[in-house]
Amino acid sequence: MVQTEDPDIIFYCGGSMKGEKRLLEYETARKFHSKPDVDSPEILQEIEQDTEYLQQFLLALADTQKIIYPIPGNNDAPESTYFKTIYNYAHIYPNLKPAHEMMLREDQFMVAGFGGDLSLTEDNRELVLQYSRTWVEFALRRLEYFPGEKILMFHSPPVSRLDMSDGEHCGVLLINELIERVSPKLVMCGRAKSGQGTVKMGPAVVVNPGPFFEGHYAVIDYPSLTVQFKNVKTL
Repeated sequence: MVQTEDPDIIFYCGGSMKGEKRLLEYETARKFHSKPDVDSPEILQEIEQDTEYLQQFLLALADTQKIIYPIPGNNDAPESTYFKTIYNYAHIYPNLKPAHEMMLREDQFMVAGFGGDLSLTEDNRELVLQYSRTWVEFALRRLEYFPGEKILMFHSPPVSRLDMSDGEHCGVLLINELIERVSPKLVMCGRAKSGQGTVKMGPAVVVNPGPFFEGHYAVIDYPSLTVQFKNVKTL
């Protein structure tokens, strides 16, 4: 795909670890109002396997020698494992630029990202990545002061027709509010498996490329913001 498209920059909106057992443990604990067992042998084994998968994935990204902006998905937990791994690789490969809670300057624009699931009140770091509204607003509070063009990345989609996943809406109203407040030129999101497409929100073009594990991706021309949806299976 990279050889065919030859992009200047790759944006990856999260979802590098499976986390199926961790998600099940998290949902079960919430359902029964119990304390999750984060140190069970099954959970620890899955974390070890997912860490190896994450390492292989980051190495494949870095080896493209393209500038890459990744953010985590909601299953890319524990937070300590994800960020320790990605920062170690970014130290070795300078083209790998973790964008979560960061504001990174390119020649034409500034890139800011926030991964994981965004919640009204909950913060979770062990079994899933979930950040509260208070945390998100504090982390991105300086966005509106930047005078140039902005590109935003979220794992979660805004409330829109891009937020359908498994027959349910998973959009986050806070993202709509941030888009209105900081007026980015381009917003990229993920997570919503059935939400592939684009919408216009004020001056911003919002793009959900579709799930990469099914081969979907989007090619965006900048600054015209024309979008082509493609699939690696057809290359």
